[in-house]
Amino acid sequence: MAGPLIPRQEMPTMANKDGQVWEAYWTDLPDRAGAAFWDCEPADGAAAHAELFKAHFDPQLPLVDLGCGNGTQTKYLAGLYDRVVGVDIAEAALKRARAENPAANVAYELLDVLDDAAVRAFHERHGDVNIYLSGVIHQLPVDRRVACTRNLAVLAGTRGCVFDQELTPASYTYMQRLIADPANDLPKLERVSIYFGIGLQPAAGEAELETVYEQAGFTITEGGELRLRTTETLADGANLDLPTHYVIARA
Repeated sequence: MAGPLIPRQEMPTMANKDGQVWEAYWTDLPDRAGAAFWDCEPADGAAAHAELFKAHFDPQLPLVDLGCGNGTQTKYLAGLYDRVVGVDIAEAALKRARAENPAANVAYELLDVLDDAAVRAFHERHGDVNIYLSGVIHQLPVDRRVACTRNLAVLAGTRGCVFDQELTPASYTYMQRLIADPANDLPKLERVSIYFGIGLQPAAGEAELETVYEQAGFTITEGGELRLRTTETLADGANLDLPTHYVIARA
């Protein structure tokens, strides 16, 4: 693989308030379906997850797809819920979502979940919401994860619920091993490693993920292990799947 990992002192994180790294990632990403490493088909993403969270989500509430990217999962969720809002920290991602995955009952909005004032304003506009997120918290520095989940509690209010799927330490170990093997040709994973320093930061592991939610005042309703289907293909033709942990939590 041509691209080296970014040294730790240069490694960007989602904690950049203005989302510059994410803006650059989505701006530079090739304009084709499945170009993003995690942009799997809904059958392998939101559709499978909905079987887990649908019994916990109040269908009368809006559903927020937090970290919606180009909206692949958001549009699918719009077929299940009357009001869906896809939010992302990068306007470049939202531009793609509006063009590639529009729906009559979907709105796409810019939101930095670490911006307390913006989160409160969002809740004032939309009221209590259910929240769907996949692979957001693990990207944050450890000291910002509780701040993030506290703002999820603001968005959920007293009626909303959260489904969250995150990478685990095993995910990072596996990706780091793949990146280090010169026999692998994994351009999508390589792009992610260059922008986000895959393998150099700790992931939100099972125990920590649940602890982060509990520290923010959530009650864990359900949790377990899942596989995350990526759009990358291994040398033998198999899909690159990553181990993850999920929680369903109520504020």
